[in-house]
Amino acid sequence: MTLVDGAVRPGYQSMHRYASELSLGEFGWIQIANFIVTGVALCGFAFGLRRAMHAEDLDAHRRPSGRGSPMAPILAGVCGVGLLVAGTFSMDPSPGFPVGSTVPAHPTLHGQVHGYAPMAVFLSLAALTFVLARRFATEPAPRPWMWCSIAAGILVPAAFVTSAALYDFATQTGHYHGLFQRISLTIGFGWLGALALRLLRDHTSSSPVSAPRRDTSESPRRLAAL
Repeated sequence: MTLVDGAVRPGYQSMHRYASELSLGEFGWIQIANFIVTGVALCGFAFGLRRAMHAEDLDAHRRPSGRGSPMAPILAGVCGVGLLVAGTFSMDPSPGFPVGSTVPAHPTLHGQVHGYAPMAVFLSLAALTFVLARRFATEPAPRPWMWCSIAAGILVPAAFVTSAALYDFATQTGHYHGLFQRISLTIGFGWLGALALRLLRDHTSSSPVSAPRRDTSESPRRLAAL
């Protein structure tokens, strides 16, 4: 959604602007809705993750680890709330976008609140990858989920820090910070999507098959006895 919206917005260059800037202007409601819908979905995912991990810890046929059970859902929830805050409090206009807008002389309150939201999203997401990597370490070798989680935990904050380093907060301008932000988003949310599919697959495979319905009709022998 963000890539499509950015491609058709006049004056917007995805590689050189943050995704949050799409929440400004006439069609800013699209990105605002994107933030809110994704945030609600992540909060729901946090509840589902808590139930899935609790069920896995109680499963006698698996190796119970309990690692990450309390923290992982909390971190997923923090990530979701961060997106809800980003959607509720839009950032201030930046130089050149939206076209014809005036940049405020001093940051507004909602702009300042929005500025902290990405930090909460990316930091909680990175922490979540490491918490679950520790849990996946209890699986038999070669532990692909552990290694993928560690890689995501390194690359997500690395791309985010690179994005921030390429942006001049004094002049509110920069080059290629939008590209590295999208790299961080792609890795982080791609990992989340793969994790959700794994949990869904495990839940489907572990669901008990409904027992065949017992025939309650009386047998001919019983009928004869009557």
